[in-house]
Amino acid sequence: MKKITLLIGLFFTSLIGYSQTTYYSEDFNAGALNGWTTSDLNSDGLQWSVLNASSINTTFGSGSLLSFSYDDAAQIGVTPDNLVTSPAINLSTVTDANLYLFFDQITNGSWPAEHYAVYVTTSNDPAAITASTPVYETTVANGTLANRFLNLTSYIGQTVFVSFRHFECFDNYFLVIDNVKVKSLAANDVQLVSAKLNRYSLLNTNNTLTLTVKNTGSNPITNLTINWNDGIDHSVTVNKNLAVGATSTVNHPTTVSYGTVVEKNLALSITAVNGNADAVPTNNVGVAKFNTVSQASFKKVFFEEGTGTWCGWCPRGSIAMSYMDTTYPNEFVGVAVHNQDPMMLTEYDGGADFSGFPGMNVDRVVKGADVSQSTMVSNLNARKTLTTPVSLNATGAVNGSQITINANATFRTIFSAANYRLGVVITEDGVTGTATGYRQTNYYSGGANGVMGGYELLANPVPAAQMTYNHVGRALLGGYAGQENSIPSTISDGQTASYTFNYTVPTTSNVNNMHAVLILIDQTTGEVVNSQLVELATLALNDSQLTTFDIYPNPASDQINIANLIGGSYTITIFDMLGRTILSAKKEILDNETLLLPIKGVSKGEYIVNIASEISSYSKHLLVK
Repeated sequence: MKKITLLIGLFFTSLIGYSQTTYYSEDFNAGALNGWTTSDLNSDGLQWSVLNASSINTTFGSGSLLSFSYDDAAQIGVTPDNLVTSPAINLSTVTDANLYLFFDQITNGSWPAEHYAVYVTTSNDPAAITASTPVYETTVANGTLANRFLNLTSYIGQTVFVSFRHFECFDNYFLVIDNVKVKSLAANDVQLVSAKLNRYSLLNTNNTLTLTVKNTGSNPITNLTINWNDGIDHSVTVNKNLAVGATSTVNHPTTVSYGTVVEKNLALSITAVNGNADAVPTNNVGVAKFNTVSQASFKKVFFEEGTGTWCGWCPRGSIAMSYMDTTYPNEFVGVAVHNQDPMMLTEYDGGADFSGFPGMNVDRVVKGADVSQSTMVSNLNARKTLTTPVSLNATGAVNGSQITINANATFRTIFSAANYRLGVVITEDGVTGTATGYRQTNYYSGGANGVMGGYELLANPVPAAQMTYNHVGRALLGGYAGQENSIPSTISDGQTASYTFNYTVPTTSNVNNMHAVLILIDQTTGEVVNSQLVELATLALNDSQLTTFDIYPNPASDQINIANLIGGSYTITIFDMLGRTILSAKKEILDNETLLLPIKGVSKGEYIVNIASEISSYSKHLLVK
């Protein structure tokens, strides 16, 4: 099954430049072809049409040209040969020195390899068009939004037709073309496409601001004047060679760093190109949010895996999740989001909006990624090192089937207008069923598609009696986006925000196999900032003393003492600021016992000490001198 999905963009719009003169423009938002004509060149009954593709990317508005290499209704691949041609575009009155064709193009992220060509001709006859040489032809390499830019200067003085041909491909998904424009360019013009800056940082840490820029002028670029402003300008001219239409990155040489806990909205701008004022400054500005934190909170990375019993490739997701549970128990939190089977939670399936199965969202920042053990490890390693401004834990009570979850978020920064919500995902392990819907389709049966954790030895489908499902998403407390008003808008350093969730365990579920996954969601970006896993059955055990344990001396050199723990089993792990494990130990501790932990040989620097019980975990900052 394939379905069109929303691709979350960066916080800058993807508009390309501004011209001196626009000679033709069509965005198809009227919902019709508006004079464009379509031709079904292979007579298979399929051709270009105007559809609403705003769910794919908001750049497209309410109408776009779409052609398909997959028939979603019949669920079969097709080989398109579809041509669409513009109305006549009169370029006889053009007086500018340059002329370009612009258009936006996107394909599906999981199946991107659509093949297409662009023609510019003086005839609108399909035979004459396809017999001519395309001005551009490509097989799309990835499904990200592309803003194409073709030189039409040689056509000045003529009346032309622009055509797009989708052909020579099979069983991918869709090709979208939109925002077609013919226009001239200003001489010196650059677009600020996006910016990359760590969202949160420890004190006195240098953070590099990276700008992605595009040359949307007619002159090659040799230098840019770039600036970030936090009340003070940090303006500098940097050498940068950028051909017409090219996109690249440039680092601001002045890093972002503060010695106190601050909240900043940095104003970003490009003020000059090639030593001249940028001709169109309105596309040269942006904003980057930045906060310092008083101490790092240990981060767990949140994985949501799209799966279904009908999906023959989905066993690899189950095997990958099991591997992550075993190998990264203190860093990985996983939920299986089922689609079109008896375990489907409609709200969750709709919110996650996977483009294909198995699919994967990571912290809701990485969207629709492929699922495998290697991709999960790669995403975990990329995300676990991020500085995190909040730690999560929960206490509660169990009264029969009635569960009370007191979710707590302790912040280590300040916010004047916070836009965060707490949410809880209820998951269950050991889920079984006797109905046919619990059978698992298994394309690994027989081993032809490789070894897959034992699935190669099982039938296709695997009988329901042989299947047990783990990580199953059962309920969303607070909804997919989290509980409204669960986090105040003003936050001070060290403040703990709390919200109480209630849940009734269904009679068909086993509370001993169930978990509460706490998540804190940034409502501006949709990102899951941090997550925590708590066993439902243990919520009646108050772990408040775990959150008040002491580490001394701090700073330390040869050893540390850990005090004020209640008796129990603990895993003590020391991480460096890149998330690498420096030391790990499992200890049985008596009430009020002080644990001595040698750290001789640990290099000088900053570290995170994580103490994990069976109930939850908590972290504190350690300085080794």
